[in-house]
Amino acid sequence: MKPGLRINRFQVDGFGHFRGYSGTPGPGLTLLYGPNEAGKSTLLAFLRGVLFGFEKRGQPERYEPEGALFGGELWLETASGPLVVHRHGGKRASEGTLTVRGLDGQPLPETLLDQALADVPRELFFEVFAFRLDELSSFQRLAQQRGVSEALFAAGMQGARRLPEAVERLRKDADALYAPRGQKPELNRVMKDLEEVQQALREAGDRPALYFSTRDQLAERIAEGHSLEVARKHTERELDHASRLESALSDLTVLARDRAELATLPVLDTFPPGAETRLEDVLQRRKTYRAQQAQLHERLAPIEEAWERLAAPWPVRERAESLRTALATYSGHSEQLRSLPARRASLTSRRRQLEQSLGELGLAVDAGGLLALDLGARARGELESLAGRLDAADTALAQAESEQARTREERARLETTLGRVQAELTALPETRPAQVRQRQAAVGRMRAVRGDLERLAEQRLEQRRQMDGVRAPTDAVPLRSLVPMSWVVSAALVALGFSALAAWIAGPSVGVLCAVGGLLLVGLLLLVRHRVETARKASLEAQAARHRWRQQEEERFRSAQASMSAREELLQRELLNASGAAGLSPGASLSDLAAQESLLAEQLTQAERRELLVREEDTLRTAWDAAVRDDQRVEEARLRASQREEVLREEWMAFLVARRFPEALSAASALTLWLDAAALRQRLLDLRTDEEEFTVAEAACDAVTTRLLQEARAAGMPPGQAETVAARVSVALEEVRSRAADQRHLDGQRGELLAEKARLDQLALDEDQTWEALLTEGGCQDEATFRRRAVQARRYAELAARVREHVQRVQALTGLGENAAHEEVHAAGGETGLKEQLATLRERHKAEGDRHKAVLTEQGSLKTQLSQWENDDRVSRLRIQEETLRAKAAELATRYAADRLTLALLGRARRRFEEEQQPRVIQLASELFSELTAGRYRRVFIPAGDARELRVSDGARDWSAEQLSRGTREQLFLAFRLAVIRDFGETRGALPLITDDVLVNFDPERARGAVRLFAKLAEAHQVIAFTCHPWLREQFEAEGAHVLELPGATKSPREGAQPLRVVSSG
Repeated sequence: MKPGLRINRFQVDGFGHFRGYSGTPGPGLTLLYGPNEAGKSTLLAFLRGVLFGFEKRGQPERYEPEGALFGGELWLETASGPLVVHRHGGKRASEGTLTVRGLDGQPLPETLLDQALADVPRELFFEVFAFRLDELSSFQRLAQQRGVSEALFAAGMQGARRLPEAVERLRKDADALYAPRGQKPELNRVMKDLEEVQQALREAGDRPALYFSTRDQLAERIAEGHSLEVARKHTERELDHASRLESALSDLTVLARDRAELATLPVLDTFPPGAETRLEDVLQRRKTYRAQQAQLHERLAPIEEAWERLAAPWPVRERAESLRTALATYSGHSEQLRSLPARRASLTSRRRQLEQSLGELGLAVDAGGLLALDLGARARGELESLAGRLDAADTALAQAESEQARTREERARLETTLGRVQAELTALPETRPAQVRQRQAAVGRMRAVRGDLERLAEQRLEQRRQMDGVRAPTDAVPLRSLVPMSWVVSAALVALGFSALAAWIAGPSVGVLCAVGGLLLVGLLLLVRHRVETARKASLEAQAARHRWRQQEEERFRSAQASMSAREELLQRELLNASGAAGLSPGASLSDLAAQESLLAEQLTQAERRELLVREEDTLRTAWDAAVRDDQRVEEARLRASQREEVLREEWMAFLVARRFPEALSAASALTLWLDAAALRQRLLDLRTDEEEFTVAEAACDAVTTRLLQEARAAGMPPGQAETVAARVSVALEEVRSRAADQRHLDGQRGELLAEKARLDQLALDEDQTWEALLTEGGCQDEATFRRRAVQARRYAELAARVREHVQRVQALTGLGENAAHEEVHAAGGETGLKEQLATLRERHKAEGDRHKAVLTEQGSLKTQLSQWENDDRVSRLRIQEETLRAKAAELATRYAADRLTLALLGRARRRFEEEQQPRVIQLASELFSELTAGRYRRVFIPAGDARELRVSDGARDWSAEQLSRGTREQLFLAFRLAVIRDFGETRGALPLITDDVLVNFDPERARGAVRLFAKLAEAHQVIAFTCHPWLREQFEAEGAHVLELPGATKSPREGAQPLRVVSSG
């Protein structure tokens, strides 16, 4: 049996009235039990939908919930590993969105699901592997569906697994080649093209007379075309000359008028160009510069006055640097000057406080004595070190005493526990756990071997049943011919005798007719004999093949029986060895085995407890020895700590006496007093330093004040207090800085204005020179004359440019000079005569062009026609095309005949196969149907032909499926499906069988047989059955089915998601 597919678990997120339901079918036979409307058909549709896609929208079996999640998941076990198949409905695809993942959540290709399903199509799976009662009750629907029918019969034919694909491909190829009433097939199109080519050949004919007449017409048209070309070129030249003269008429008229006006003006070629604009620019700039000079003079006058006022002499400005230095020094000491009285009072108060604190400290020294004491970091380090050692000695002593109490308590506890363990150990038997486990393993082997012996007996019984089926008698085939050759010879002699008698009685013609009729009858008899002999030979060959198959089966049965006997002997020996090791007889009952197992379990518990207590006793004894040693060690440590504490206490008292500290001070009090004395000593040192700094600062402040007063008196300021004088000096220096800034600002403005004045004077002078040069260049003495001559010069330049432009245009249009063009126009009769001549030439040119174009068109058509006739290979091409199409049609016809012949041969071969040897599926169906009906019907077969009708036989007569009762007919169709499933599992892979209440029309005995068949099939396939009948549930439970109970249909889906309840497990 090849590995296939098994459903380990299903999860319904939303399908029908189910919300969040889940179930775990067993690997073998599983029954889902529930009342009507509990959702059995819904779950079947869910399983089929997740594997192959949901039904289309609008179908009743789609079961899409409203406004909820639609779909779910299946956990599958396949040959390629476990798969999680997830399918949920979407808005686009009606079949839902498929997702295949592994157990680790990694996405996998969807082809793995197809491989696990062995590429079974949707229709075949729904009709054979997962079906309801209405789908079971009809075999004709299987036969009507071509894909399902051919897949079923191909599955049973060894070596013909791809028969449906081959037949379908041949049929499609034949239809693509030819259709009797079609147009698109290739052979139809080739035949149509061939008819068109033949029609074109019939229409083609001989044209020599038309060819020569066409050549004469072409020569005439060529001569006419030459003459028209010469006349047309002459007319074109005349028309071009007249058109040029007409286009130059307006230019000649304007040229004459401009020359007349130009003669009235003086010659002004040397007058400067743009003179008026240049004149206006110079006048405007002169006016602007003079206005700017006046504004500059008004701005410069007040600045000169202010500059002279600031430049007057001032004593404070002359001594500004000395005053600034003295004031800066005084300002730097101002804060110090103001703080001197407060600092003096603070120093006096601090000294009084320090003397009072020294008296409160309790030391027998004054301030000088305190400063003389050694209270430095080294002495403090010695004190702290001695205090730390003393505290450490006290702590070590206390820890040693505490450790001694703990060790003594632990020693007492261990002695108590050791006594209890020894008492419990005395009460337990002396047995080792390994011996007890060996006896338990022997009892387990006895149970397993007895199970193997029972299964071996069942297998032997099953082998004997199969052998009985193989040895069942079959229909006998006659060894002698049913129509001997002597009958044919006798018939021929009788026919000749009757023809001779008829010829003698009625004449030769009647005799001949009788002879012909007799020979026809003899030929018919020969044909019948040939077909009968062919059928008899085929039956003999089939009987011989069945005989050989029976011999092979008997040989296989004997080898299987021998292997089973050897296996049974080995199991008996193993049972004898196991029973001896377990201390039981080989024929001990199951109750004896259970009692022995209980006794051995209790003995094992006691043996393990004793072993544990022995290990615990060893551990406790080791711990008690260690506790005794710890007690001795701790006592020694306590004595050492006590001696060290006494030595350090004496050293401490000597240190305090040397520093004039009280002898009764503790370590903490001594450290506190030491810190207070050191802090007070440091404060006395700080006070002495602050007094010295105050004296120095007071002297520096007196010197700074004296210098400031001297500098102010030298600058002519009135005397006064130091702070008043400093304020006056600061105000005076600020005024000095303000005057200096104002003077610098006025110097900058004055310099800028003087530079601007010089620039404007130079620009005004340059503009005056430019004005004089412009008048000189124009040859004028004043501005009015200059402006009048500028207007005349501008008009003169415009007229000269227009004259040159028109002369160039006349030359470009006519190719003649101005005078020659005037003469040509006058010779043509002026403007009116020229226009009349031009109209006449245009009409004549148009007529000649139209005629010439018509002649050329006719020449081209005649040349084309002659060229086509001269190079006409259309007939030969049509002949070649005709032969090509004939060959292609013959090739396609051969291919079409080959495809049709192959289809016919395949049909005949299939019918012969069905006549001579039923496929394995039918053999399996016969066995299963015989077992279902308790041997009532012995054989299932399919007669030859395309009807695909299942028939049964009891050895005496045959029945069709319609002649059977409904229950028997459903049993027949169930047997056929089970046979297909078994054969499919052996050849392509074991797929699960899912049925929905298909046994309701069976009587209890045959239903029990069907359940047994399901259980037997469940050894290799997973079988999931749905039912609502309690009596069927009992029969499934009797076969060891795994039962899952569905909740009632009346339960509201809002009550929450509940999994299926497992009520029993086989």
